[in-house]
Amino acid sequence: MSENSTIWQSEKDSLLASDKIPVHSSLLSVATQRLARVLKSQISTLLSDNGKLGLVEWRICLCISQSENPTQKDLVDFAGMEQGQISRAMRKLESRGLITSHQAPFDRRARIFALSETGKEYFDRVQPMVANYHASIDAALSPQEREQFLDMAERIAKASLLANQELPQKAG
Repeated sequence: MSENSTIWQSEKDSLLASDKIPVHSSLLSVATQRLARVLKSQISTLLSDNGKLGLVEWRICLCISQSENPTQKDLVDFAGMEQGQISRAMRKLESRGLITSHQAPFDRRARIFALSETGKEYFDRVQPMVANYHASIDAALSPQEREQFLDMAERIAKASLLANQELPQKAG
């Protein structure tokens, strides 16, 4: 078997296992997916260890804490997740007594959500830990490096959109 026909391409050892990138895969795509998985796993662990909430539930609490009279649509937009995920998470939060809801005065079909007293206590206790976690991630790069990273991430996102537009829509 030739060196080029191996399953993995070798780059270098790293936390993101960049030494194990499948042949014909994008190094940048695989690395960013792995980075996202590490970041999501770590914040999920922090949240689970401090109140048994998941990331979706946390995002809902965060949105409610930063919004005035948010509706479910506002929560979906803020979290950037599917309606079904948000609905399930909201039922969980309501059943645990962390959020409350009432009918919106401007639309009888809409509901307005708020943190309950228990929810406010939870949020006020956990939010500083989450903020410290995020600050420690951001501190890994200098301000100039963060700007460069964001610029590069934006270029990768645009390249992904452009590449997808240029490819045939169906194989074969």
